[in-house]
Amino acid sequence: MMTFLLAAVSLQGVGDLPGGAYRSEALSISDDGKVIAGRSASQHSEEEGFLWVAGVLKPMLGPGGAHVAGEPRAIDASGKVAAGKISWNGALEAARFVPGKGWTTVGDLDGGDTGSQVLGMSADGTVLVGWGTSGSGLEAARWVGGKALAMGDLPGGPFHSAAAAASADGKTIAGTGTTDRGAEAFVWTEAGGLVPLGDLEGGDRASEPFGISPDGAVVVGKSTSSRGVEAFRWTKAEGMKPLGDLDGGEFMSMAFDVSSNGIVVGTATGADGSEAFVWDAKNGMRALKALLGPAAKAWQLTEATAITPDGRTVIGNGTNPDGKPEGWVARLP
Repeated sequence: MMTFLLAAVSLQGVGDLPGGAYRSEALSISDDGKVIAGRSASQHSEEEGFLWVAGVLKPMLGPGGAHVAGEPRAIDASGKVAAGKISWNGALEAARFVPGKGWTTVGDLDGGDTGSQVLGMSADGTVLVGWGTSGSGLEAARWVGGKALAMGDLPGGPFHSAAAAASADGKTIAGTGTTDRGAEAFVWTEAGGLVPLGDLEGGDRASEPFGISPDGAVVVGKSTSSRGVEAFRWTKAEGMKPLGDLDGGEFMSMAFDVSSNGIVVGTATGADGSEAFVWDAKNGMRALKALLGPAAKAWQLTEATAITPDGRTVIGNGTNPDGKPEGWVARLP
């Protein structure tokens, strides 16, 4: 694990769990930027969940203190609750993690085979969102009060939907449904149900969200435009807008998260391949590495997976100076 500092800017690798190949990914971060959830190869599993606190990785243990394969995709504002999926009893099951208690499965939708995953949660950790397996197939789900609730699908096409992210209060949820035109992003509220968001102009009709702002007003993800796969930013007032791509290489970009003040992070293609980006309304899309300067020397930052609400801390994945795949955390001024 290496740290490079330049004034208020820093980049730090999150390290790796002991044993197995050196490999880690940073997937979600607490609002204050002090706790990171991710997964790593270890002596017990190719993909074991971890919590990173004050520079120390701790494995996320399963029922009875067992080491399990896990993928924590969401964490609450305080960093005290995480959620995602674990491999347990021969199936992939949605699960919730609390330090000191470990992973506990949260159940699945009624009907169908066992298979579920949490991908997002509210700020207080009481609302989880993701997908489960119902009698209709793979279906968007939210877990409230310990019960999995089916969210349905967009009309038309084969039944297939999943929820990806939730606003801070858990009342607005972004996800993907299927229509007769293909996969399409949606926003769900209890009053309005699933509302399709459309897609970018040109190309095949397809869109998928990955992140939502804390107030639920902004959704970010990827869609297909006339130029290729392109990151988008959606608001109710403006609809879906393209965010472009970095210079160089094949056209491709995806947005994974957005802060309260409108900073979007994700991955795009530059001259050196996949690069983590930051986007804001004033400056457009920029490579994160360029903003970090010498702090990111010798790193390849391939994707930015999450950003804190204040827009000051970004996490993501890449290749460290030793050529190993490692998650990282960057502090911006």
